[in-house]
Amino acid sequence: MCKSIFRPKRAPNRLTRFSRAWPGTCTQMSDARSAGMAARGHRIAVAIALDARELGLGISPPVLVDDGPGELTYDQVVDDDELRYSTRKLFLDGHYAQSVEEACKCINNVVKQLANDAERDGAKLMRRTFSPNNPVLKLNRLVTRSEKDQQQGYMDMFAGIMTGVRNPRAHEHAYLDDPATALELLGFLNHLVRMARTAAPLCNT
Repeated sequence: MCKSIFRPKRAPNRLTRFSRAWPGTCTQMSDARSAGMAARGHRIAVAIALDARELGLGISPPVLVDDGPGELTYDQVVDDDELRYSTRKLFLDGHYAQSVEEACKCINNVVKQLANDAERDGAKLMRRTFSPNNPVLKLNRLVTRSEKDQQQGYMDMFAGIMTGVRNPRAHEHAYLDDPATALELLGFLNHLVRMARTAAPLCNT
């Protein structure tokens, strides 16, 4: 067990004294701050998830040993073979921002292939492919309002990851992600890949 490098900035109050996440969110670092930076974000995320589970608001978080490489957590979150091929080694080697960027590139190429669209790229590709009006790939029957809303929402999410997640990491030369943030994004991107693969071409429905 590593000795904590954080000291409280303020005492817990009535609302925070029983929270596992409070020590991580309401503390300041000592002079040895570099020792625990990599693991701090994950510990806070796990603590919040545990608090949420006890309140009936969340699920059990995956296990990650602070001193381990993180294979168990990654393998629980990312199960798409192509996405794993593009990102697994990068993530386990600590290249978190690059692993997220490569995941976005992977999704872009998967959608291009499924939509048979060699011309478009990025957000334009996603908006054309998943548009609720005459889409190339349908996520559902597009009959009810809820189905049309789902198509619209996923179109926005696919386009959003291109502009909000991929582009900053592709354009900034020193973009940094902590492991917890990278894993959250990889899990979300894994979900989007699965949705794209299960979508039906419009001509076949």
